[in-house]
Amino acid sequence: MLDIYNNKFSKDEKYLNRGFIAGISLLFLFYLFIPTLLSCSHRVLAGLNEMPKSLMILIVCFPPPLLSLATILIIFKFTDRQKPFSEKLGLNNWQLRNFWICVAICVFMLGVSAFTTINFKKFLDFFNIQCRPPAFLSLALSCDTTGFILLAIAAAIVAPVAEEILFRRVIYGFIAARVGIAGSVVITSTLFAMIHDSFAQFPALFLLGVAFQLTYLHFHSLYPAIVLHFLNNAAAIFGILIVRIFHIPLLQ
Repeated sequence: MLDIYNNKFSKDEKYLNRGFIAGISLLFLFYLFIPTLLSCSHRVLAGLNEMPKSLMILIVCFPPPLLSLATILIIFKFTDRQKPFSEKLGLNNWQLRNFWICVAICVFMLGVSAFTTINFKKFLDFFNIQCRPPAFLSLALSCDTTGFILLAIAAAIVAPVAEEILFRRVIYGFIAARVGIAGSVVITSTLFAMIHDSFAQFPALFLLGVAFQLTYLHFHSLYPAIVLHFLNNAAAIFGILIVRIFHIPLLQ
């Protein structure tokens, strides 16, 4: 049975309140305001399309999560100093056996994600709804080796740490103190799916967000959620690598 009801979140935790405001502001800046602003400038878009893919990956994939992570860490470090830093981040209670549990969950969720994505694609095709391929997939298949390595680092290392701290710890913790577990899981997982900018994968990303959140709540620690996120993204990177090596026409 899942042990998800013994996690306590308070409206008076200043580090969570400040972290939430900063995190939501940065999400708005990086994933809504800046893309909207860039889309209004054809000259800037043309310049981005002409630059080397590796440089584009550095500009697009690294600053948002790293700046968000740095901001959260600074806020948590210097707010409510009487509480241990690792406890505020939820980085506690790690046990090696949790890794193998995360491996099992990852295998299960890979199957769920594949099943959900395939059937959602059939649903879209039935209603003749067209949607572009995920931007990450298109970039991973078209970039050079250096660009692919950078993407792998961003997806398998940077994203799991930054996104789990921001979504599972900060955003969820703030909302859970106000609307309860179920509503918080739904809201947090929806935001998580939205920032990945992939309508075709939205249901699968939402379910992954739910799995990451329940993993954090069950273990009362962010470590297993980060490991699960890493395993999921590493499996996706490995799959794309196979497609690249054998020149499988995935997007055709």
